Formats: sequence, C-alpha cells, structure tokens
Amino acid sequence: MKLSDLGWNPRVAVGFESFRSAGLAPARVAREEREHYLVYAEAGEFLSEVSGKFRFAATGRADFPAVGDWVAVEIRASEGKATIHGVLPRRSQFSRKVAGVKTEEQIVATNVDTLFLVCALDGDFNPRRVERYLAPAWDSGATPVIVLNKADVCADVFALIAEVELIAPGVAVHAISALDAEVDVLRRYCVPGHTVALVGSSGVGKSTLINALLGEDRQ
Repeated sequence: MKLSDLGWNPRVAVGFESFRSAGLAPARVAREEREHYLVYAEAGEFLSEVSGKFRFAATGRADFPAVGDWVAVEIRASEGKATIHGVLPRRSQFSRKVAGVKTEEQIVATNVDTLFLVCALDGDFNPRRVERYLAPAWDSGATPVIVLNKADVCADVFALIAEVELIAPGVAVHAISALDAEVDVLRRYCVPGHTVALVGSSGVGKSTLINALLGEDRQ
C-alpha cells in the first residue's frame, strides 16, 4: 500500500518528522469504532488503539484520532494490530458539537483537501441545501466543489447551474451524470497526495459517483 495513495504529501511528511526518530510508522485512520481504529499503513491495515500515555494526555474528544487523521503508530504485524502514539497536525477538520455532561467537539473527518457537495438535478434539487453545505465546508478548511449529478434527467441544466453560481460565488460547479463519461471532469481533483470527500443527501448518487471514479463497483 503506497502512502501517496492514502494522501501522503510533503506537508504531512514534515508533520511526521518528530515521530520518525522514535521508530514509529505513519498510518491513516480509515474507520473509528468505540475507541478502536482501523488504520492503513504501507505494511497493510491494522486494528489500533491509542497508547495509555496518549489517553492520559488527552484533554477532550477532539484530541483523539478521527477518520482521515494521519497518526504515528507502533505496528505489531504478527498480531495485525498497532498502537497509536500521536496524531499529526490537521490540515482541515469537520466537527460537530455533542451534548452531554458538557458540550464537546466531536471531529467527524479530517485532512480533506477537496469536498464534493453532491446534489441531484432531479425532483430533489434544493439550492438552500447547497447553502447549508457550503458554510461548514468553508469553515473546515477544505475547498468545496459543487457537483450537480443526474444532469441527464434535467430539462434546463444551465438555468440551475446559474442559480447555484449565484449562491456560491467563486466555487467550482460541475453538472454531470455519474453514469457516463462526464464524470471525467472530476478526475483532476483525484490525484496522489490529495484527499477528496463527498457529502450529500441520500439518493443523490454519491456511491454511483465513487464507483465511476474508481472504475469498479466498490460501494
């Protein structure tokens, strides 16, 4: 597994330097489940948890690894497991407030470079929803790109593009059909060392779009 395929780039490499001398390896968090993490590294994928020292030093939920984080791990290859000793600096992060005894920040995803805001140009099209997506996208530090999917079933694509451009000045807007070659316009965002994430309502075609970009039915 190549680190560049996971989003590794020179900026991330700089953040890892302080861990390298300790003999740790870089890995990226792919999934989080009740304080256990699935991480991807050059040596493969490993079920991981944070070290006791890490847990003691954490001051809140936001300090713990989240999906998208680059982490420094000690790998136990024979067990298929690893221990997380540190989280590298985050380039961007999506978070939400979680109510409890005290309100805390929960990190949903990190280190996204480009965020595809996917909307469907069918009966579910809603420009106000686009506006609601844009605010947290900009706040996260990622660059939003609006993807208007299902253009093949829209009677007036250009009118809806113009409507979206009015509420999202300066944001790239692409009208495509995930079922044909129009999806190629999005491939320039999907390059080694660059992380793309997708958000959108159920049924807008996110899974179909991912499969089209990957060239196989993985979702």
